[in-house]
Amino acid sequence: MPARTRRYSHREVDVAEGGPREITDVLPDSRAPGYLIIEVDGARFASLPAEAVASLGIRTGDRLDEERFATLTGVADVEAAHQVALRLLANRPRAVKDMLRQLRNRGHNPSAAAAAVGRLEANGLLNDLEFACHFARVRSGKGHGPLRLISDLLARGVDKRLAERAVHETIEAEEIDPQAQARALAEKRSGQLGNLPPETKRRRLLAYLGRRGFRGYETDQMVRSLLPPPSSRGNGE
Repeated sequence: MPARTRRYSHREVDVAEGGPREITDVLPDSRAPGYLIIEVDGARFASLPAEAVASLGIRTGDRLDEERFATLTGVADVEAAHQVALRLLANRPRAVKDMLRQLRNRGHNPSAAAAAVGRLEANGLLNDLEFACHFARVRSGKGHGPLRLISDLLARGVDKRLAERAVHETIEAEEIDPQAQARALAEKRSGQLGNLPPETKRRRLLAYLGRRGFRGYETDQMVRSLLPPPSSRGNGE
């Protein structure tokens, strides 16, 4: 029978099509306490948690039929996705749907990705509310307003009501004044726009603030208050 090579995160093994596979060794993983390296047909197949290996009843010398090998492969696929997810979380917090998308983009099958994400949620390592609050706190510090924060959270798969709650709670907890933020941004941007006509400058300021997540009547009035009234220009006084 021809062989095919299966590649997973941190594992590679040539797997013969059909026929039993033999567990040629089960040994501790020196780089991961509590994990066991499984060798199949003389090659490293996967590093799995010891409790997972125990639940599978895997022992050196076992010959696996198609069903047992498929079960072992499924467990290894979930573990591979879980390890990748942990590395992604080490860089920064992520939303649940964003994590699922990242795992699928890296070639993990949807069921393994979903199981890995469920494991992270159960262990408290993946939580959309915590992610959304962290996101709102960091991005508000970069001058992003409430509407932009909510929009960006929705784009990352966070539920709308949860996103709105996280932004509201963050603004309160951090004592953020969105209108003061908007005014500071408008004053800086106004200086960068130079001596444009007031109405042109007003439109550009509103468009700029809108992209930043500041819109509405109060924002419009604030921008008008920054610009000189038309009557003060060119009246010869």
